[in-house]
Amino acid sequence: IASPAAAGKVSAAAAEAAAEAGELLAAKTAALLVVGDEILSGATADVNIQAAAAALRAGAVALRRVTVVGDDLAEIEAELRLLAATHDLVITSGGVGPTCDDVTLKAVAAAFGTQLAPSDAMRGAIRERLSGEGSPSDARPLADEVVDKMSLLPAGARLRDLPPAPGARGEASGAVQWPLLQVGHVFVLPGVPAFFAAKVNGLVAHLVSGGAPVLKRSASLSTPEVELAPLINRLAATHPAVKLGSYPSFPP
Repeated sequence: IASPAAAGKVSAAAAEAAAEAGELLAAKTAALLVVGDEILSGATADVNIQAAAAALRAGAVALRRVTVVGDDLAEIEAELRLLAATHDLVITSGGVGPTCDDVTLKAVAAAFGTQLAPSDAMRGAIRERLSGEGSPSDARPLADEVVDKMSLLPAGARLRDLPPAPGARGEASGAVQWPLLQVGHVFVLPGVPAFFAAKVNGLVAHLVSGGAPVLKRSASLSTPEVELAPLINRLAATHPAVKLGSYPSFPP
């Protein structure tokens, strides 16, 4: 698999080599690409950005950019190329289901200069988890066209298994039973919040090695922000290596 652009901090080849050797992907920076017309239209409120930010921060990986695009193949591909060229790790959210508007995998393949190809491993996982042994007793057999579409993956993609999170139950437990899709340094995650949260936490905990831990300190004050502003600004000028912020809250 070739990197979308040579400027990427971690190349697809380096990420593939690490996966092949069973090593963690060394990543200091990350980007998140959220896909879905329902997000841009306001029909669905996104919560995956916060989940990704919290998981990445815990793993000492800096989330540097978040981009939201609709279910447009060309737009997803263009954003993936940009993000993959400038970040060590790229995570996508959404657009991986069985319907016509789910085009994220096709865009990932295009961004890496490859094509979609049938994956026997993915087909087996779908059959086992959704319509075979271990599936709900009332589960109906899946239509062939659903299995065919969902088992098409970018050529050269890897399916990575994650251990279940301690105490995971319900939807979160079911999410980790599905393999995680990796293409170079891009990881393709589902958009369903419970599934996304389980996957992004597992990804950061088991497949990624971050940078130096980030130390955070906070103080809650009842003083109006406008009165504190001169002090905060002086502190920022005196300590340029420290990031300071002020986040006022107001009663409803």
